[in-house]
Amino acid sequence: MIHGMILGKFYPVHKGHLYLIEEAKKHCDRLTVLCGSIQRELIPGSLRVEWLRQLIGDDKTTVISITDENPQFPEEDPNFWEIWKQSILSRLEVAPNIVFSSENYGEHLAQVLGASHLCFDLDRKKVPISASRIREAPLLHWEFIPELIRPYFLKRVVLTGSESVGKTTLAKRLADEFETNWIPEFAREYLESKPSPMTVDDFLPIAKGHLQSEIEASKTANKFLFLDTDHLTTKIYLHHYFKSEDPWITKLAKNLYYDESLLLDIDIPWVADSLRDLGNEREYMKQLFVDEMKRANRSFKMVKGNFTERESFAIEVIKSLESKPMEPKYFGIDQIQLRSLE
Repeated sequence: MIHGMILGKFYPVHKGHLYLIEEAKKHCDRLTVLCGSIQRELIPGSLRVEWLRQLIGDDKTTVISITDENPQFPEEDPNFWEIWKQSILSRLEVAPNIVFSSENYGEHLAQVLGASHLCFDLDRKKVPISASRIREAPLLHWEFIPELIRPYFLKRVVLTGSESVGKTTLAKRLADEFETNWIPEFAREYLESKPSPMTVDDFLPIAKGHLQSEIEASKTANKFLFLDTDHLTTKIYLHHYFKSEDPWITKLAKNLYYDESLLLDIDIPWVADSLRDLGNEREYMKQLFVDEMKRANRSFKMVKGNFTERESFAIEVIKSLESKPMEPKYFGIDQIQLRSLE
């Protein structure tokens, strides 16, 4: 039986990795994919392993995690290769006969393990991408990111502010402009279908429903995802109407990561409807939102002017996100999914 092995960081997994794995399967009876990670890296190793298992899982392939805090380059330690040899062999029941790679180090690694080596696409002609390029600007290399893991790299943009400031209108326009999804305010949908008046008990279902909407919309979003309000808004109105606080809502309000927040000003006419009752408190509510954003350490851009001016300003802000590098996600949506909706 030919036992093949691939060692990588998969930081992140991309379509070049998947090409390597599929080619390797053709040349062995059993394939072990080792995913190495260290604590300081922005994407948790456990998440990369989960991605790999979902993307390539079959009876022939096994994905194993290596979390040893090993040196990352040979020049860091004179015993570099021996350290890695011990880490690798300690994870395997059977040593590999063949090592597959798309890297220059593959030949040396195979020699250390007493295996043969087969290299694929070293010059990146088949799949012209690297993990470092994706980390530097995920949106510019979107086509090389597997659909399963794109939600992790989405740039999430929240439109927030008090009542009747044009959040829904702007969210729709931005989604059209960037050909992607937007998430309507879940509270409106929930309350419009509720036959009785709003109570304090409605806020937790609203918060969970909004989060579920975000999770679902992220699965098919194209580079950006626009949110009409967020959990900070739910927290604000819970306190404003009922002088109450819910720990789960507060946790989400403070810790969910967003790439940009647009706070819409009150300089457009008030439009009354059945769910709006704060027309005489617009200045107070605006300041309340500003204060809460600052308390949550959320940076934001104030959006002013008529609808055309607002749209033009917002589009320029969003375009500036396209070349931004991957950033740490203290409480990203993927972690929320793994914990489930408690």
